[in-house]
Amino acid sequence: MIERYLRELEAELGAVGIRGSLRRRILAETADHLRETGDVARFGESKLIAARFADELATNGARRVAYTSFLALAPAGIAYAILLGLIRTWPDITSAKVLPLAIATALTVVLAPQVAFATGLLTVARAWRLRSETAVPAAEIGVLRRRAAVALGSGAAAFTGIAVYAYEYSSGLPSWWTTTAFAVSGAVLVPIAGAAVALARNARMRPQAAGLAGDIFDDVAPLLDLIPLRLRGRPWRFCLLVAVAVAAAALIAGGPDEGPRNAVFEFVAVCAGFAGLGRFLGLRR
Repeated sequence: MIERYLRELEAELGAVGIRGSLRRRILAETADHLRETGDVARFGESKLIAARFADELATNGARRVAYTSFLALAPAGIAYAILLGLIRTWPDITSAKVLPLAIATALTVVLAPQVAFATGLLTVARAWRLRSETAVPAAEIGVLRRRAAVALGSGAAAFTGIAVYAYEYSSGLPSWWTTTAFAVSGAVLVPIAGAAVALARNARMRPQAAGLAGDIFDDVAPLLDLIPLRLRGRPWRFCLLVAVAVAAAALIAGGPDEGPRNAVFEFVAVCAGFAGLGRFLGLRR
């Protein structure tokens, strides 16, 4: 009877994405327990046990991936700021080897780091909110995974873009900067790739717990109490507030020449990102 139960549990564990050494360890510990107690009926239905394992392992794994992703992106953000700060004179945009590619790359270098930074913070905020939970709904885990994936993908895109930019404009950039850009981009992509592998492993698990995922108001609930505005339940009002704040920062940083243009660009980018990725990243329902 015990052997039959173990075979059933093995199949159910595989159905929820638990395989390899982890499944073998669970089966070994289960076998030891059942042979010690001899009571299969009280241990629980194999399908429910497998689902519980998947819920708990996926929850813990997704939280770890969230923090790992942010730690992988933090040095990337510093390297990005230093690299771009070292450029004193930007080459003329028409001097690229392949102009359409260069323009697309330039946009990527500008936008991708902002997406990586925002989604990285949102990933950590969601993981911190769920820090004391043993198992959360599959929808919550899905949001964590998607946020981490977008953050890591945007970080990788930013440094791939920097490497492409260095190649496209090598004739107008100092050779030492081009070499540094290639080296730093390669070094930064290594921890990002490591975090992506951890995310892919966690994504193989299929949690079963039902329930809804929270939204941005759940993630930043303590901050909402400090803002004398009725924002909860009004995602677009929240979006516009953030867009105005970002635009104001761009206006001040850009000065009288580039500030107005940058402010409009940032305002549109924030609103467009919220419209396109808001539901996908669990910012709004």
